Amino acid sequence: MAKKQKISLKSYVKKSNILGWREWVVFPEYDDFSLKAKIDTGARSSALHATHLYLYEKNKEKRIKFRVYQSKIFHYIDAPIVGFKTVKNSFGATEERPVIQMKIKLGKDIWNTEITLARRSGMSHPMLIGRNSLKKKHIVHPHKSFLKGKIKKSNK
Repeated sequence: MAKKQKISLKSYVKKSNILGWREWVVFPEYDDFSLKAKIDTGARSSALHATHLYLYEKNKEKRIKFRVYQSKIFHYIDAPIVGFKTVKNSFGATEERPVIQMKIKLGKDIWNTEITLARRSGMSHPMLIGRNSLKKKHIVHPHKSFLKGKIKKSNK
């Protein structure tokens, strides 16, 4: 009979795609700016708290400028709009939100995903990662947080 080997959660997480119910998300294309995000498998799309939205057109391309922040540290982002999505918010009301595509990083994994821009000022996390962004590549541990590590570098 084979001997069972006990594997710690910490070593298993490093080798797999397990996420906690909240994680640090890094935007590698924007000076590695990082935000705390809630991982929400009940939400289809991802949402980012954005303020100071300014829609404009450049070379016949619709674009948006906006501001994101974490702990009083701000970062301005300028991105093309890939569309608009009608979303039911956490209070049950529907709203139309601009959608952008951004590269995000969780732990060592980096990928492009669609993100809606929303007012999340009343929420405890400035970003919500929905199941479409996870693309069936991750398992969420509902009782753990920050399994992909803490952010060591301070935002500038």
